[in-house]
Parts: sequence; structure tokens; C-alpha cells
Amino acid sequence: MPLRLSRSEAKARTRKRLLSAAAEVFAEQGFAGASVDEIAFRAGHTVGALYSHFAGKNELFLTLFDERVSHPLDHVGEIASQWEGDETTFAAFGAYLAGVADHHTVRSTLEMEFLRYALTRPELLDRLAARWWAPRAAVARLVAPHCGGHDPALVATAIIGLFEGLVMQRRVDRAAVPPQLFTESLRWLMAGLARTPVRPADPLPEPR
Repeated sequence: MPLRLSRSEAKARTRKRLLSAAAEVFAEQGFAGASVDEIAFRAGHTVGALYSHFAGKNELFLTLFDERVSHPLDHVGEIASQWEGDETTFAAFGAYLAGVADHHTVRSTLEMEFLRYALTRPELLDRLAARWWAPRAAVARLVAPHCGGHDPALVATAIIGLFEGLVMQRRVDRAAVPPQLFTESLRWLMAGLARTPVRPADPLPEPR
């Protein structure tokens, strides 16, 4: 006999199912194309059940971003603690980035969809920017010993921009961006830093 859930457990399960279904639908159809009817149907619940948990599509989307969407580089700090030495660091970091490119497609799609959503609602841009501080700081700590006097935070920003560009190209044309290119690109960038004179630069603003 199936275990009977308490009221609070049943509500939590329904909410979880709605968020999982919303992630699928928003990733497939975008915010504008998604409908609460489709989300409720995918979750196996009624539209009324959806509205008992969320005020509407906007609230559901923002909740999904807050609870389910993480930056693909959020765990760099945890993994970096296991690396030692230049070659090991960049080879492992490059392999990690290649893995993210191939296995985090839904999260990346949702993040891009949220960016499109936020660009028309400037009050949400700070919310998105806040998500990028932790991974940027983790990458900055990782590369700090190899920056040759350059600001690690700025170097980290350049690395993340490089990574996101390579990810986009790999998802369009895998043959053009083999996995080892992530590692080689990091080596090229860091080798160039070593030969570039340090110039004063405005520091990145502190998180608000």
C-alpha cells in the first residue's frame, strides 16, 4: 500500500513537479511561448493547482531561476582545491569546462532565457549579475597565482566570456570546438598575460 503523504508533503511534491515541468517548457519554448496550461499538463496537475502555488507565469519563472538555475561555473571553487600546478590546473579546468558545455544545456538555455527576460526589466539585471559574482570569484582565486600582476577578477571575467563563447560555438558545431580547445584557449590567454605589461585598470565594482 502506497505511503500516504501529509498535506504539506503533497504540496511540496506538487510544487516540485510544477517547477520541473516549467524548466522543460521554458527551455523548449522560451518565456513568451510557454503557457501555464502546458506547464500544468506536463506536471500532471490542473492549472488551478499551478495557481495555488504561483501567482502566474512571471512568478513561476522567477522562482525557477532562484531555485533551479545555477551558473555552470558555480562549482569551480570546490574542484579547484584538488588541483596543483600550472599544467594540472589548466588541463583539469579545461576538461571541466568542456564537460559543462556538453552536459548543462537546459540550465544554460534557461539562463539565456532569463537574460532576455531581464533585459526588458532592468530591475532584474542586478539579480542576474549577483549570480555571476560567486563563479567569477572562484575563477579569480583559481587563476590568481598565474596572473602576473594583472587583476584576477578582470582575468576571470575574460575567461568566463571566452568560455561562454566557446560553449555557444561547440553547441552549434562540435567539430569546430574539440574538447581540448578549452584547455588550449586557457593556456593561450595565460601565456599572453605573462607577456603583457601590467597597466592600471578600474577595478570591478563590489557586489551590492
